[in-house]
Amino acid sequence: MLKCKRTLQMPWQCSCCLILQSLPAVPKRTDIKRQSIFYNLESSHAVFPKKHILYSLKPNLAYSKHLIDDIFGFSNAQIIPCLHRNGSCLIDSGCLYHSLVKWFKHLIRRTRYCQHTKLLNKHCVVSSFDLDKNTIGSSKYHADTVETIDSPSEAFKSYCSKSQVVSFIWAVSRSLLPSELLGTPPTWRIMRRNISKFIHLRRFEKFPLKLCMHKLKISSFPFLSNKYFLNSQNASVLKYIEGKNKLFHQEFKNWNDAVHGVKHKLLEKWIFWYFSFLVVPLVQSNFYVTESEQGKQDIYYYPKPVWEKLAASTVACFKDWRYSCLDDVAVRNILRGRKFGFSKLRLQPKENGVRMVANLKGSSKMPLLMSTMGVRNWKTKGKVKNHSKYKHYPSVNSVLRDAHTILKGIRFKEPNKLGSSVFDYNDVYKKLCPFLVGQKKGSASMPNLFIVKSDVMKAFDSINQDKLLDIMKDFLLKDVYFLKQYDEVVCTKKSLWVQKQFTMLDETRNNSDTQFTSFASFHSHHGVFVNQERWNTVKKKALNADLMQHVKRNVLQFNGKFYLQDVGIPQGGVLSSLLCSMYYGHLERHVIFPFLEKTLECGSCTENNAGQTNYDDKVSSYMLMRFIDDFLFISTSKKQAASFFSRLERGFRGYNCHMNKKKFGANFDVEHISDCPLNRVYVGEDGATSFLQWSGLLINCSTMEIQADYTKYLGSHLSSTLTVRWQGKPGINLKGKLRLFLRPKCHPIFFDSNINSAAVVRLNIYQIFLLCAMKFHCYIRDLSFICKLHKRYCSNIIQISLRYMYQLIKKQMHSISLNSEIQPILVLEKEEVEWLGLHAFVQVLKRKQSRHKELLAILRSRLSSHRMSERVSLELKYAINTKNSSLLWDIKY
Repeated sequence: MLKCKRTLQMPWQCSCCLILQSLPAVPKRTDIKRQSIFYNLESSHAVFPKKHILYSLKPNLAYSKHLIDDIFGFSNAQIIPCLHRNGSCLIDSGCLYHSLVKWFKHLIRRTRYCQHTKLLNKHCVVSSFDLDKNTIGSSKYHADTVETIDSPSEAFKSYCSKSQVVSFIWAVSRSLLPSELLGTPPTWRIMRRNISKFIHLRRFEKFPLKLCMHKLKISSFPFLSNKYFLNSQNASVLKYIEGKNKLFHQEFKNWNDAVHGVKHKLLEKWIFWYFSFLVVPLVQSNFYVTESEQGKQDIYYYPKPVWEKLAASTVACFKDWRYSCLDDVAVRNILRGRKFGFSKLRLQPKENGVRMVANLKGSSKMPLLMSTMGVRNWKTKGKVKNHSKYKHYPSVNSVLRDAHTILKGIRFKEPNKLGSSVFDYNDVYKKLCPFLVGQKKGSASMPNLFIVKSDVMKAFDSINQDKLLDIMKDFLLKDVYFLKQYDEVVCTKKSLWVQKQFTMLDETRNNSDTQFTSFASFHSHHGVFVNQERWNTVKKKALNADLMQHVKRNVLQFNGKFYLQDVGIPQGGVLSSLLCSMYYGHLERHVIFPFLEKTLECGSCTENNAGQTNYDDKVSSYMLMRFIDDFLFISTSKKQAASFFSRLERGFRGYNCHMNKKKFGANFDVEHISDCPLNRVYVGEDGATSFLQWSGLLINCSTMEIQADYTKYLGSHLSSTLTVRWQGKPGINLKGKLRLFLRPKCHPIFFDSNINSAAVVRLNIYQIFLLCAMKFHCYIRDLSFICKLHKRYCSNIIQISLRYMYQLIKKQMHSISLNSEIQPILVLEKEEVEWLGLHAFVQVLKRKQSRHKELLAILRSRLSSHRMSERVSLELKYAINTKNSSLLWDIKY
């Protein structure tokens, strides 16, 4: 038996490779960092990215030792690596350390000769297509913009299925790794399943080490067997002691537990390294990973060669039209002297093409010295020493923060300057409710109202930049603006953070009666606002300069090249929505509102008891709202509504504004209109009830009652909208998620009896619970991968969410009554909300009763014993009628 260099009490503690308990463990709640796989355009002809650690190592003893020390943390642990003389082992030696050295030396060598291209072509077969300059583009260049390129949908459907990606990763793993590290064949199924779980993650989900290790056993990995922890003599001694000497049983058990703990640490470190440094780089190097517009949170894997063709063909169509290509001298001249740099563009597939998305939140950098290699070369090669120094620029959004605060303050102080703009459900409610109440005038039924819906084609990308800057002069009238800073301190059970907030002063800072513009977000129940007494002055000249640079000299980078946006304004910016609303607000004030007033003077509104002609009055014969670029017009006159429809169809050439004819909608027949299908009307299952879809709302064409629009969920599986949390306590996370599921459509516009009948109010509540129950099922199903919650616990958190819903409705109604002159009416009992919620969960889960059999029994028992079940009112019967919620039952869950 080999002698140990240390003085040890027990003979079995001597081994050829003794790893003590001081081996550092992987920190708890460690996540696999997957951010690098998204939007990576780096072209690589190797199996891993160019700077991968395996490419910096040579297949020899020294580099292999360095690699395993880095993976397992041997350099930081008190270990006896090997007792063989001269640090060498025989081939058949049972030494773990030197066996690892041998295996990882093979890994380094195999990486250099891996035939990954053949494996990619074998496992990731996509439909063949041929893209050229004429494929992506079309002859309708006046309709296309940078936002959307009208390309064949088949081209952007050429992504790999997730099962294909998993097959490729596993094939490469088997070609690179020795079988001792991959585990025994029965373990391969578990390994592939865990890889599949990683590949199927949605956009913002995290992948903890707990999921990597799910159902993996130490005994399934040969490199963790006792063969590599004991030599033959020690194994014989242990066997003898275990069978004959009872005095050593406890110490032997303690030693065995310690070895098991060490093996668990080694397995965790190996699996963490495998996912972080093999799986993630494999995806990063071979696939372009992105989400799509119609796929919600789901992600898609495009082989790099396929994506390069798509990107090149797309660029060929728009770079000489909406974007002008810039050389390095032009870029340097634009960036010289201004505060912010440039933004990066990326492609986002959509149903009928591709959308260009600009990241205005990220900072940028440029080399201080640019050689004649050109912009693309210094970006991709970067081998010249002078290029190691960069000038860093803050993000566009951070520089325009003060401009955003000022323009937002003007919006609240002078809302008429934005025309009919609305920005959320609160704005819609404050305009729509008084109009509808005024039309009823105490009558039981709503008079005939005529609705027109339309939105602007390529709203952001068609804005005339010079005209927008002229419009901004009407907003920025003061020479100096004063801003005040305050801090919002938010404290929750899990964290505490401080967020800086700014507000614009109505008067100069020397005025003791200064009033603040009240547009800060006071929605947090865990926040405290602290007055910092810090002031900032912004001069009009500097503000105009920043806005001009942002609008006229918007530089973007895509695939290593720079472009200048010639028409329109960038999307995704902190100012984008405000600038767009101001632009179309100016159009309304100078063109649309005068046109509508002219129709009143001509007697267009005499059909249905026309009201006053001023569009600012609370009670009027018509109402116009616009959410960014989405128009909604309601009138008492069919003739006026038809005239407005015709005016929209003609467009507004002075503003380069044209409507999208495919998205027109009306609740009446429009005469003398050709090529304008009014397909924005949704018809219920009964065939008699029709709705107009507008900005997430369904407006009843006859009664003007408001319901929530859930059609956006029809295109994909409901699980694609979720972000599941596997970290922490799953039950507490689910309790919070249920509340989040209830909030989006919980607004007074759906519950106010001024607008909706009692039956529709309860129908809206029931539909919210239906969608919540569907999301609950999807969340529980995904969570079951690692744990199963007790059915009684699930029923309790469902019951809590039902009570929370009623409190949330009351709170929202009270908030509206405090912040506006409108007094909403809520005629609703707490028991009704609970009964509707229980009924919704039962109806949803009974379609998946194989998974929820026990939970269903509990919920049915509570429903049958509920007080409202004794005598169900007509309003509740209307709410639970399947035909009235047919849209939701078409959602895949």
